[in-house]
Amino acid sequence: MATFTIMATSTPGLSGTLSWSTLGYMLLSVGIVATLLSGRRYLLGYLLSGMIYWIIIEGIQSIVVNSTSMSSGYGYLTAILLSLAVVGAYLGYRYKQFVETLDTQKTGVESVNRRTTPRSVATKSRTPHEKYIEHTPIYNNYKPRFRN
Repeated sequence: MATFTIMATSTPGLSGTLSWSTLGYMLLSVGIVATLLSGRRYLLGYLLSGMIYWIIIEGIQSIVVNSTSMSSGYGYLTAILLSLAVVGAYLGYRYKQFVETLDTQKTGVESVNRRTTPRSVATKSRTPHEKYIEHTPIYNNYKPRFRN
């Protein structure tokens, strides 16, 4: 009878000091260190930003569930929808700035609300081609790829 009790309470497949969660944390640590030492370190930034985003979602969900009578599932749904609304508002703001910049580049004239400091007369009279500096190549055997 004692044999059945030990088999029923032990974790199958692993020894007593090593549990599945410990193995998972060890593999996660090895993966993070391997990524840190590789040339793809920027992936850790995505990992970190995803973790921060989920912590924010958890915080919003906790606030919503504790302040209202919503269930946990609806709390997560509310938190994700709120975060998507904030991201959508930010993207709309950036799109508005982008369109104003495109209009400025096409016409050469800034809109009144984008002007913050007065510009000099010399800068206003320049054409778009005069804004750029033409650099001379420093090589003796330079052959341009394209003709003007």
